[in-house]
Amino acid sequence: MNGRRAGVPHATPLVDVRLSVDRDIPTQARRAAGAVLGDIEPNTRYNFLLIVSELVANAVLHSRSPKWLRVLRRGSVLRAEVHDGSREPPLVLAPSPYRAHGRGMFLVDSFADDWGVETNPAGKIVWAEVNAPLRGDREG
Repeated sequence: MNGRRAGVPHATPLVDVRLSVDRDIPTQARRAAGAVLGDIEPNTRYNFLLIVSELVANAVLHSRSPKWLRVLRRGSVLRAEVHDGSREPPLVLAPSPYRAHGRGMFLVDSFADDWGVETNPAGKIVWAEVNAPLRGDREG
């Protein structure tokens, strides 16, 4: 994790969706993101959509105030940003069979090439990036 600023300059926004506190919102967010990813390698697609689901579920479960999801592309990098109303940073916990929750950020940390948190007066933005060149993009 590093401290790069959320809101990647020169990135192309693919999705900008308002979120609600709803058990189905991670599924809806994953579908919205999946619809715009383009032709990328299937495992990368799966990993990115898992990251989106976990970031959104974390915002619903822990902040109870998810605001929106943004998916952006800059070159071969896909970035998911989840904005919520809490300033508390997410924790990466080791998985445990004794906890009902606590695996989300472990999965994000495992599958993202990079991730971070930016706090602001209204809450925070948790972002994650994966290298996901479009198939056929020889420069990706």
